[in-house]
Amino acid sequence: MLKQKKTLIALPVVILTLLLLAGTAYGEEIKTGVINADTVNMRESPAANAKVLIQLPKEAKITVADKQGDWYKISYNDSQGFVFGKYVTLKDAVIDSGTINGANVNVRSKPDKSSEILTKLDKGAKLEIYEYSDNWARIGISEGRSGWVYEDFITVKKVSGSRGETAEPVKTDEQVNNNTEEDIRQQIVGYARKFLGVKYVYGGSSSKGFDCSGFTSYVFKHFGISLERTSTSQGSHGVKINRSDLKPGDLVFFDTNGGLNAINHVGMYVGEGKFIHASSGSTNKVIISDMTEGFYYKNYMRSRRYIED
Repeated sequence: MLKQKKTLIALPVVILTLLLLAGTAYGEEIKTGVINADTVNMRESPAANAKVLIQLPKEAKITVADKQGDWYKISYNDSQGFVFGKYVTLKDAVIDSGTINGANVNVRSKPDKSSEILTKLDKGAKLEIYEYSDNWARIGISEGRSGWVYEDFITVKKVSGSRGETAEPVKTDEQVNNNTEEDIRQQIVGYARKFLGVKYVYGGSSSKGFDCSGFTSYVFKHFGISLERTSTSQGSHGVKINRSDLKPGDLVFFDTNGGLNAINHVGMYVGEGKFIHASSGSTNKVIISDMTEGFYYKNYMRSRRYIED
């Protein structure tokens, strides 16, 4: 059974003002990365004369939370600080995998049939998917490069709850009402994934652009569930659950300012310690992030369930 909630008005003007003053520096995760030089200093602030907190070895895996000028704000183990950008190699997060289902399929430079063809892939070629945009998927090709393939030519294997589990196709609203709870969860997560790569727009609540709570409310509305409009309100209703009891489709809440005293960000849990959300950080779009370590692990606040068991 689906639990109904009433929709509230948009964020008040005072919150908008504060966010505009803060800009995007309050730390949405953008990518993972590795240190590409020997003994790199992680500093207290983004300046060459700032205090050195620790030194990072070559190939150290890091989480990048923000970019400030030529510097990246990063997390490494239990430490946070700044590293000069040229010493960091960013890596795309793989959100899905799949295979090419057509012959001689074009990989293009942009999600557009008129854009440059970078290479061609044969039927059965395996690939990793980094993001989606409309009916296109951005995939890895070679030497750190990526390109775009039309989704009709990809058989996608989506992770939903357990590794290797393939998500069901999104069904109509009429079909959703006849599903079991587990089917509904898979459908909600599958529908949310369709918007990966959609740009972040403050106050946005449509497929043309979302903010974090606009995204969750839009997805749930498709399945007949009305959520409050703000992340704070969404985090104050629903059924309280423990982090250890999360299921795909549950909502997770964070304080991206780092004080752990006020919710200002929401996303949807998709399984395996990851969640999908509209990020206002350097990515500025709908992405999937890890909440088992790094920035979101440290700034997690609570979880709420809007799908009745």
